[in-house]
Amino acid sequence: MENYRFALYSEIEFSRALHHVTMIGVLCACNHASLVEEGRLYFSSMTKNHNLIPKKDHYYRMVDLLARVGCLNEARNLIETMLMNPDAVVWGSLLAACKVHGEIEMGKHAAEKLLEIEPRNSGPYVLLSNMYVEVGRWGDVVRVRKVMRKQGVIKQPGCSWIEVQKKVNVFLAKDKRHPHKNQIYSVLKMLTKQMKLVGYISNANDFEVYDEQSKSELRSWIMDGCYYRVI
Repeated sequence: MENYRFALYSEIEFSRALHHVTMIGVLCACNHASLVEEGRLYFSSMTKNHNLIPKKDHYYRMVDLLARVGCLNEARNLIETMLMNPDAVVWGSLLAACKVHGEIEMGKHAAEKLLEIEPRNSGPYVLLSNMYVEVGRWGDVVRVRKVMRKQGVIKQPGCSWIEVQKKVNVFLAKDKRHPHKNQIYSVLKMLTKQMKLVGYISNANDFEVYDEQSKSELRSWIMDGCYYRVI
């Protein structure tokens, strides 16, 4: 599919009929195929060769491409040189990539920028907290939880559903009202045992360095579904 798009781009470029929509498709193809050098070339050619001023969608595709492959500094620099104010989608893309690549400090910066735009969005808090959990920075997890509470931001519980025999079964995180809750938690318990048999180790004891209030708050944070872990 990507090869077809590039061939189409070359044909359109030859006919001098390039426009913004064409470039979105090309950058999207670069993104899907992780073609960083090609993406850089096509993006820069918009202004240099085709007199096209990049729009938000073009910046988003390029930032996402760079961030996905770990070029986080370049992605951040591109955001800061945008010709328009970056929106939540752009900062969210950088934040998600920071989570994947373990770049906590840049992730914190992206989360702060995202919260300036969407202060009631729980997503940045959750992603940032998960990043802290993964490196054992439990004090920062508690701090994020407190800020979230102070701002009145509520994390909506995770939800999934499946249709069986024309009946939709809905599952919520920490759900105690499901009619088959006993069977569900029994299966989860069995799966947890199987995971431990193949080497899974719970981090439940990592909270012991904090006082009882902090440990209780951190356990509540995790069990509320803001960070999912089978314990």
